[in-house]
Amino acid sequence: MRNHKLSLFGSVLFVLVLLASTVFAGSALAPFAQQDVPLAPDYANKATWLAFPHDASKHPVDIFWVYPTVLSDSTHWLMDANSPDFVTIAQPTLLRQASVFSGQANLYAPMYRQMNMAGLGLTEAEQTAILKYGKEDVWRAFEYYLKHLNQGRPFIVAGHSQGSNVFLENAVKKWGTLGVEKQLVAAYLIGWSITEADLKKNSSLTMCESATQSNCFISYNTVAAGRQKVAPTIREGAIVTNPLTWKTTGEFAPASLNSGARFFMPDGSSELIPHFTSAQVAEYGLVVQPADPSFVAIDSKTFPKGVYHPFDYSLFYENIRQNVVDRIKAFTSQK
Repeated sequence: MRNHKLSLFGSVLFVLVLLASTVFAGSALAPFAQQDVPLAPDYANKATWLAFPHDASKHPVDIFWVYPTVLSDSTHWLMDANSPDFVTIAQPTLLRQASVFSGQANLYAPMYRQMNMAGLGLTEAEQTAILKYGKEDVWRAFEYYLKHLNQGRPFIVAGHSQGSNVFLENAVKKWGTLGVEKQLVAAYLIGWSITEADLKKNSSLTMCESATQSNCFISYNTVAAGRQKVAPTIREGAIVTNPLTWKTTGEFAPASLNSGARFFMPDGSSELIPHFTSAQVAEYGLVVQPADPSFVAIDSKTFPKGVYHPFDYSLFYENIRQNVVDRIKAFTSQK
């Protein structure tokens, strides 16, 4: 365990540096203005895609990935989706999170005009005014993908944090009107909350209740016990998926069910630790008990102590990976 701890220090340090820059960005950014809005990306141009398969015939299933917030500088309220510099900033999410789907599906990941992390400190109205650009981009990219790239294949939607947020906001309004909903294997909208209110607004949205159910949505936010109310991504009425049981019920799932947490280092290497944490749905969050909390120790203004948001994928990496295999197998066997 000591060797794991030494190597994982680099991973935790990397996240702490990111969060520290976020706090700085919040104090240094000038008020948002219309001239701050970059040009909308043209998804017919491959340069506006963070990931695009070389050969879409390689896999019978696609992944539409919406990356989390990576913009945290002191200059831009919105990411310029047409800039190669921002492509470089978003690239690590393909390794640290989207790699859980690698080798199983064709990966499509659009660049989008995401909001700076500092936006979490704004009022709801101010956030909405900035988030709308990324929200519009993601849905335009999704519609472009469906019309020009999908070719009738089953697909998985996946995201984290802001990526999950902007896709969900669109889905609440539009899911069930596209004519392709039966092609959805599952939507892994992790790091944001899908609530009872969301489901009431759109009866076409269904939460997954088993490991092999299809045409359904998955969501959770990891926290230590009692830290649900300080987690900025947990909303009242959230319906939480337990990735150790793939149910939304509240029974305790022991760490013995955890096939492995995977933590990525700044140099691209990773550490796999089996049975790293248990999981239990409670008070709209997913309560975890890491074998060694120092591996995920973060305390910032954005994500206070006991809020494990940056590690939502890492803590259950191998379980998610196997679940993708199981859902694809179940989905294709029904056809």
